[in-house]
Amino acid sequence: MDGHSIRNRAAEKLIPPIPKSKPMKASTSTHDAELSLPALAFQGHRFLRPNQDRRAYLALDLKTPRLNDIHQHLWLAGLPSAARPLHRQKLIGRSILITEDPDEHMVWFETHIFIKPLPDFLFDWDCWNDNLCSDHELHKSAYGLLLSYAWLVQHKSDLDIAKEASLLPEHLEWPDWVRFLEAFLDNVNLHTLSDVNKRYHYGELRLSRLNTIYRLAPPTYSVTNFIRGYRAGSTWYNAFFERHFKWMLAVFAILSVFLSALQVGLATPKLQENGSFQRASYGFTIASVVAVMAGVALVFIVWLGLFGYYLLSTWWNDRAVAYKRHRRETSGEAGLEGVTAHK
Repeated sequence: MDGHSIRNRAAEKLIPPIPKSKPMKASTSTHDAELSLPALAFQGHRFLRPNQDRRAYLALDLKTPRLNDIHQHLWLAGLPSAARPLHRQKLIGRSILITEDPDEHMVWFETHIFIKPLPDFLFDWDCWNDNLCSDHELHKSAYGLLLSYAWLVQHKSDLDIAKEASLLPEHLEWPDWVRFLEAFLDNVNLHTLSDVNKRYHYGELRLSRLNTIYRLAPPTYSVTNFIRGYRAGSTWYNAFFERHFKWMLAVFAILSVFLSALQVGLATPKLQENGSFQRASYGFTIASVVAVMAGVALVFIVWLGLFGYYLLSTWWNDRAVAYKRHRRETSGEAGLEGVTAHK
């Protein structure tokens, strides 16, 4: 059997739950699916034209390279089990934040969880056949994203939440969704998950632990990743001081309680005559003063280092992008850099 026949068989497994001649309401024709792609997308510092380079855009929209790079450490950030359905996410107090980055899909922090809306083209048989079934990794990534929605939207209440949050089309009805998932799940090995991208062997992932993994794990270790982590939070310096002075104030409060207790102890005649207690009180007092000064100095040094890093990296990035644009302009190359958007 040749490669073309194999791809056709793979595509047959992905036929939506209704005939091609009568697509369900959430589906689109191939032409409409193409038109639904955005006019512009960003890939690093490059501008991407999805309707001109569909394969590159689908990879950007579906693949999870950053999580795959640290797959062997994901057990520290989440469980190898299905994600909670949306109604459970609401029940435990999490709000849904929309992300278009598949690497952030089902990543949570504090009382928020990032969810990527399900692309309309995944409802279209022709898009699967023409674009997804010819790329093994792209095919597995699309499988994984659909499987995640089988976890997230298990009940009609989940579908209502998904439509309210603009994760699924408004006109998608519950019976259509069930039939679509039934057809899809018939083609997934739910015991081994060998058909899906390995990122989806895990469900929800905790952002704070992903930041730690990305900073310290050998596969992704770099100065940039050490500072930014997996997903950089607020870069406002008041947020930096607020975040770090919180734990410092807690430590200082504990030290104050101990120092007050020592002061009360030294006021009692019995402990005033206890040499060991006086030496311990003296040592703890000196250590507390040093700890306070060292803590403040450490936060200041870290802030100064971050200020220098962001200043230098911003300057270097500005020079690098300007050089690339100038080189493309002088060479007459109609590239994908931002300069082409203004021509």
